[in-house]
Amino acid sequence: MNILILSCGVFEPELNKILEDIKKEKLFKEDIDVKYLPFGLHTNLDKLRSVITSNLDNIQSDKIILLYGSKCHYMFHEFLKDYENLITFKDSNCMELIIGDERKNDDDKNLYITPGWVLKFDELNKFMNAVDIYDIRQQYGQYDNVIVGDTGICEFTDDMIFDFFEKIQVPIETQKTDINNFKNKIIDAIKRAINSWLKSTIYSSFIYIFKIYITLLPFTKVL
Repeated sequence: MNILILSCGVFEPELNKILEDIKKEKLFKEDIDVKYLPFGLHTNLDKLRSVITSNLDNIQSDKIILLYGSKCHYMFHEFLKDYENLITFKDSNCMELIIGDERKNDDDKNLYITPGWVLKFDELNKFMNAVDIYDIRQQYGQYDNVIVGDTGICEFTDDMIFDFFEKIQVPIETQKTDINNFKNKIIDAIKRAINSWLKSTIYSSFIYIFKIYITLLPFTKVL
């Protein structure tokens, strides 16, 4: 069987490393591919829905893992319900998926982000319709600190942090984050995809055999 991970681009640094490790460790014999969608689609919900459903309608894989937070679109549960070959996540957003319970017990004045936010910040702003740099800074000005969950995949240099600070004008911290938390969620999703496919395959085989039995039943009575 083949599995495709349809992912928000914000996960690219960690997911590429995880899939590379999974391949080296030979955890699965199935073909696992990934397609990244632009980071920032979540700022335009109509666009996010259109791009995701268009991809789902055209992907031919046996199973699709949709790597988005469950709350990246408030109508996910509604417009994804008819895609029977789809595997999703319960985590609300990319921060929960990657950082999870490692976030500090603080109020809403701290914004947690993943490394992909830093690396793809300019890509994000293309979708935010910010008028200028001051508009961007105003959007982040409600936070006392921005905390980057450092998974160890990217090297955050002083120049990178300073450049990011110049764009948002909010103090930036990095917090060590265990990438294995995210890796375990990806492995679990792949296992769910495989198990779901096996169940549907067995069921289809049973129905096929049952139909043959029903077709041949009149002839067995004659004999």
